[in-house]
Amino acid sequence: MPTHHTPLGDFRRTSRHDGGLRYAVLALLLVTAAAQAERGDRTQPLQFDAGQVRIDGKRRVQLLSGGVEVNQGTMQIKAAQVELRETPQGQVAVAEGSAAAPLVQFRQKRDGVDEWIEGQAQRVEYDAGAQVVRLLQRAQVRLLRAGVLADQVNGELIVYDNARDVFEVQGGGTGGSGRVRGTVTPRASEGGR
Repeated sequence: MPTHHTPLGDFRRTSRHDGGLRYAVLALLLVTAAAQAERGDRTQPLQFDAGQVRIDGKRRVQLLSGGVEVNQGTMQIKAAQVELRETPQGQVAVAEGSAAAPLVQFRQKRDGVDEWIEGQAQRVEYDAGAQVVRLLQRAQVRLLRAGVLADQVNGELIVYDNARDVFEVQGGGTGGSGRVRGTVTPRASEGGR
């Protein structure tokens, strides 16, 4: 299964002689890894809305089911079921789809710009303390600028580590092409050039 794991700093050191595929993937990663989540999100309370809630006080786990929506600042997760865990490092949400609604939806605003990161997968794991989002199975992440789709990447596993500025995409999976697929829209340069 191919893995593309690139810190932003490594992209800047990449030679143009590394091959076309590597350059194309790294260009996509540069655009997407630059996406900084709204800085105030991690200090906001985590709120939820669900059809049913089961709370296990000893384990510090809340199981939400029945059309769940979880929000923390601009971050939003919609799923059939979400497990919220409180850890010493912060809150962790694991969201899963169902037969009726197989894909979990994720959305978060970028800091200081009119851009949003949206994603979907059969399973989404959000670690608020570590600022890491993992999208598993039929994963897709999109960047919207002023509400218009700009960039998109598809794979079986997508991991976005906001704190370390690392974006990783893996292809493969049953029935998949084994490839990472994406589209990158050029940014308008400053001054109209």
